[in-house]
Amino acid sequence: MLASAPSFSAPSASASAAYARREPENTVLHRIVREYLATFLATVREERGKSLPRYVEEELRRYLRCGILAHGFLRVVCPKCREEIVVAYSCKCRGACPSCSARRMCDAAAHLVDHVLPDVPVRQWVLTAPHEVRRVLALRPDALTAQGRIFVEEIARWQKRVANADGETGAVTFVQRFDSTLGCFVHFHVIVPDGVFSRADDAGAVVFREGPAPTRADIADVAARVEKRMCRWLRRRGLLDERAAEDRSNEALELSPLEACMQMSLFGSTYVRLAKDGAPVPLAGEEARFRAAGKGQWVAEASGFNVHAGVTVRSGDREGLERLCRYGARPPFSLERLSILADGRVAYLLRKPRRNGATHLVMTPVQFLSRLASLIPPPRFPLQRLSGVFGPRSPLRASVVPRGPVARAGATPKLPRARKKKRAAKKPDDASAFVASGEASSPERAFGDSENAVGSRPRTSLGDGVVNQGGSRIEWAQLLRRIYLVDVLACPCGGRRAIVADISDSEVVVAILAHLGLPTEAPPLARARSPGFDFT
Repeated sequence: MLASAPSFSAPSASASAAYARREPENTVLHRIVREYLATFLATVREERGKSLPRYVEEELRRYLRCGILAHGFLRVVCPKCREEIVVAYSCKCRGACPSCSARRMCDAAAHLVDHVLPDVPVRQWVLTAPHEVRRVLALRPDALTAQGRIFVEEIARWQKRVANADGETGAVTFVQRFDSTLGCFVHFHVIVPDGVFSRADDAGAVVFREGPAPTRADIADVAARVEKRMCRWLRRRGLLDERAAEDRSNEALELSPLEACMQMSLFGSTYVRLAKDGAPVPLAGEEARFRAAGKGQWVAEASGFNVHAGVTVRSGDREGLERLCRYGARPPFSLERLSILADGRVAYLLRKPRRNGATHLVMTPVQFLSRLASLIPPPRFPLQRLSGVFGPRSPLRASVVPRGPVARAGATPKLPRARKKKRAAKKPDDASAFVASGEASSPERAFGDSENAVGSRPRTSLGDGVVNQGGSRIEWAQLLRRIYLVDVLACPCGGRRAIVADISDSEVVVAILAHLGLPTEAPPLARARSPGFDFT
């Protein structure tokens, strides 16, 4: 513990300027949560008679600590010039913090491209369910798991049928809990190889057989089977109300606080068109908003279960594959689109204008926090899942993934224990039959040792950050380099900074920050007040 001012140099002027630009307490989101969190929680308790789930409140409060040096930090020093900087802790939230969600997105995409997905053509399948099913998926992790499993199984069933061969496929499932208007909209993005993996011979060699693109009839068949199986799953558990409309009660349901937030996220807001100076602009007629959109050849629907399968990535396009993985793992919203209007309301810029010309979603701060609360995934709510040959217990995983045990020269594939003795006698003399090789355009590709194998060299696309050869995750500094194309460990003197201490003791934190001339206290949380209070 430090008893006096620490004996190390303060950050340079350039470093201090960088901190000033990146202060999280000055962001719009941090100000809204800090000023209106107590008001929002009090409003929910008053209107619903109970509080929000604990995990929602805890994540919102944890976000307020993200990037605040007063809550602790790391000391990072350059051994060459002895210049020191401090790096604040992050909250690692899964829904409320755009910064941590962006790092999670890039980390997941880098891991999948470098360690999981082989160099084969892939296709993205997207599933959206009807409103009454989405409500169940948002509240029950078991229903979410069942829906994702059924969707993946039906895609695999179709692939095996059109391949006319015994084989296995794999899938990476991303669960997105949001839509482009910050509404609670649970749906699935599934990345699947456009073909099947199968054993070529008794020795265990694995080949990839590329399959044909699905027709609209094929997509419709997948949607119909998903609808039939999921409705049966819901019906067995009493979660599906199949009574006729005239037999249902017209009384409003007693919504829980979280369900009320979900409902608010879908209906409690106004769409407006704003000029560059923030002034409202008249909209087009309402009939333009509700024009029916046409459906393409890659879309099919069955009783509200909509399936889209039109996005593909060719083999060899690793940057395109990483962008697709980033899209599936992206955060719920963008901080750059969030702003405060002159009257104190919150405006969120839409990704593209609506048909009536609206460009922004405008709401009160309490309504915005209601939307934010509905986007926070509950515990045991998976946002990413591997299945099929990509699953950790698949017997083909070691022969398929880019950096499995066979990615090292001379290594042999790791087989299941039950079959290890049987296949040991038929094992080839070398590992040449297990790693990817051959032309990218070939419909049937063997997996064997090759200098062109995906896992034979580090990845450097979308930034210079690479995944460690010996680990499964990217280091935090390389991850920041991959996201922002800035090397935070590079010192202007030419040296490489290194972490020297983890500071979490409050007295030491205050002493160091006071010496550096940085704030020693976190921004205070505003007290609860009337929801109509203008944001200033």
